[in-house]
Amino acid sequence: MDAGVVMIILTLLSGGEVSSTFVNVDTRAECNERLSRIRPVLESGDVQLKEAGCFDSSVQFDDFDHSMPQDVPRYSFLVSIDGERALIQKHKSAADCQTSLEILPTATAGQANYCTTSTQDLIVQGG
Repeated sequence: MDAGVVMIILTLLSGGEVSSTFVNVDTRAECNERLSRIRPVLESGDVQLKEAGCFDSSVQFDDFDHSMPQDVPRYSFLVSIDGERALIQKHKSAADCQTSLEILPTATAGQANYCTTSTQDLIVQGG
């Protein structure tokens, strides 16, 4: 599977959890252009922005929907960012993600690991 580019936006929820939004894009230039329009809105809003960027990743996600109901299921992910690359792994629960996070080696400069929840799910590639 060819690597693509995914915009990742991580925000802090009121309960201390990290929420993730994923947008698959065709090129890094397109991602950066879209992010340059979105970032000022996020930074001036009521959400606390933890991370926002464009990263190389081969994962594909459902489309983001701004009008999701409050009670929609949330999916747990371990998001590992290392420079320009992101590794995103789905977990069965937030507790499973936290267990995986605790056994990861200590992050070095340029690396960050987050347990997140999202209303979006991974698209499983056939093959």
